[in-house]
Amino acid sequence: MKLSEIKINNFRQYYKEVNIDLTTNSDENIILIGGRNGYGKTNFLISIVWCLYGRQIEKVDNNFKQEIKKEKNYDSFMFQSLNWTAKKENKDTFSVSLLISEIELPELKKLNSNSESVIITRKFNVSSMSEELMILDADSKMEIFDDEADKINFINDYIIPIDAAKFVFFDAEKISEIANLSIKEEGSFINDALGKILGLDTYDTLIEDIEFYINSLKKEGATKNLQEQIVDKEKAIELFNIDIEKLEEENAEKLKEIDDLKKSIRKYDNFISQHSKQGNSIFDRESISSEIEKLQAKRLELSEKFNELSEIIPLTILTGKLEEVSEHLEIQEKNELTQNSSKENSEKIENFIELLFNKPPEPDNSTMSFKDKNFYYEKAKNLGSELFNDNGDYQELEFEHDLNNSEKNIIKDAINLVNEQSKGLFETTIEEFNEVQIKLLELNKTLSKVDADQEDEYILEAISEKETAEYKRDISKEQIGGNKEKIKKLESDIVRLNQQLHTLVKKVDVNEQNKLKIKESQKYIDVLNSFLEEQKSKHKNSLEKTILSELKILMHKLDSDENSSKFIEDVKVTILASGQGMKITLLDQDDNEIRKESLSSGEKQIYISCLIKAILNESIQSLPIFIDTPLGRLDEEHRDNITKKYYPALSEQVVLFSTNSEITPKRYKDISENISKSYLLFNDGANTNLKNGYFNTTSND
Repeated sequence: MKLSEIKINNFRQYYKEVNIDLTTNSDENIILIGGRNGYGKTNFLISIVWCLYGRQIEKVDNNFKQEIKKEKNYDSFMFQSLNWTAKKENKDTFSVSLLISEIELPELKKLNSNSESVIITRKFNVSSMSEELMILDADSKMEIFDDEADKINFINDYIIPIDAAKFVFFDAEKISEIANLSIKEEGSFINDALGKILGLDTYDTLIEDIEFYINSLKKEGATKNLQEQIVDKEKAIELFNIDIEKLEEENAEKLKEIDDLKKSIRKYDNFISQHSKQGNSIFDRESISSEIEKLQAKRLELSEKFNELSEIIPLTILTGKLEEVSEHLEIQEKNELTQNSSKENSEKIENFIELLFNKPPEPDNSTMSFKDKNFYYEKAKNLGSELFNDNGDYQELEFEHDLNNSEKNIIKDAINLVNEQSKGLFETTIEEFNEVQIKLLELNKTLSKVDADQEDEYILEAISEKETAEYKRDISKEQIGGNKEKIKKLESDIVRLNQQLHTLVKKVDVNEQNKLKIKESQKYIDVLNSFLEEQKSKHKNSLEKTILSELKILMHKLDSDENSSKFIEDVKVTILASGQGMKITLLDQDDNEIRKESLSSGEKQIYISCLIKAILNESIQSLPIFIDTPLGRLDEEHRDNITKKYYPALSEQVVLFSTNSEITPKRYKDISENISKSYLLFNDGANTNLKNGYFNTTSND
């Protein structure tokens, strides 16, 4: 399947109708769209996603969700999406159309039997605040569906399922954050990815529906008091989710404020640098300001990382005690097994002696007295205990912990969490943070000295305005950090409430009829889970091979004979229990796990890129891939590797939105034989359009 043509009409920077031909072939699979920051690369990507999913765009990916929330909500985002020039001309409608080709279409009366293409168009009118979705047969231009639900289902079933869109349209720099996910979150991500790409999500949905049915059956027999408690927990969870959504909206607004403040700070910096006294200082004020900005971003990143690590500091302090309790519990379990085994053997010995002496047959004319029988009974009992009852593993304990399985699991999970975060990671984070702080302090002192020499009142005023903007920016960052902590607390509370809810439901006295229904329903769940595990097992080995082979191709540490033995030697994929997806483990030559959070930003992006390619390789249908910031945080060597070796083999259609610092003229030349078409976004100060060619090869055709 391919997106062959896009028409953007009065959407954001794109004035009037802008047509873009995206056709590719097997040899030339790359479409390159260049543009400076702020010229509309991200909005180009958003226009496609909006055309396909409309109001549901927030469900595609958190990055798209944040873009919407920057304007507060969907309606506000739509209202602000009408091109400003078009608005001045009293136009009130914008639209995006996609020509989608090489797809297998359902047999419908309104479709040409030989058709392999459709046109999807979405329009929005800001006067009526109404939205319209149309799906046309590309040959006859006849509308295929009348019902809105049929249109949505068609896009999800035959084009790109909304839950798979995050692997088709993404920002390569931002998606590298997946490497920081916990085991459970990463497992869920991979589970979702495979589910959507392979179509397994249908079975997951079916399991959820059956589980919902089972829970409703369990609740039926609840007493009035128990029902009230269940409803209270459910309402509390709902309210906490609403609170989380409000905090996320507030953070999105703060991010927009920070972006605006950053622009103001840059403007003040440029003004101060341009009008500063020449020759008074040996320092380049502009380069100092740029370095300060980079260090401030790094400080924020390390601060957030340390905040995450600090959550487990109390557990780290208690690790010794937790391990003592864990060892104590293991001894308890061994003692219990030993005692049970000893009791079972004693009962067998007793039964054996009873059968031997007191049950027929007996020897004819036996003269064994009761006294003799008792002697041999005691002897057999002692010998049996000596031979079969092994109490060697039993250890005497002063006391026993009275913990249920759930409480035991909490202790194990806490120990595992601490072990996952190495001591070195704490120390490295703190050292990096301190280094950044020292550098910032030195640079700010230097900048203050440079600015202190300025006598021009306009420059002094600009300095004052800049400091005010910086203060507001820092306050907004602190508020975002505070909101993130509140969100984590609310998420933790939701987990706790769900556990309490589960406990309450278990207390319900279920009638016999419902017990039977639950038992039968559980059988269906077991069969579906078994099927899903089987499907995942089939793809496990190929995922391991693809991820490892791609890492070896792209990561320069693996290319070097000197370093290859010190870095990733193997990749293991583990299927997690209880339908929690899969865990990817990176191993060194000694089979030690390499923590993904210890990788550099660039290495994380490489790892996630390899993971995405491995997942896409499992798909039965080739999907088009649209990538913003394709080389993101990569260093020069990694940029060369991923440009030449990754994107040309990623998919039959790969659309890259790049700056000239990412895909440079040299890199453009390196992949020129793989480029089907290249465009350059240009802006006249208000609107954006496209030229044929790239930064150094443009034409006005």
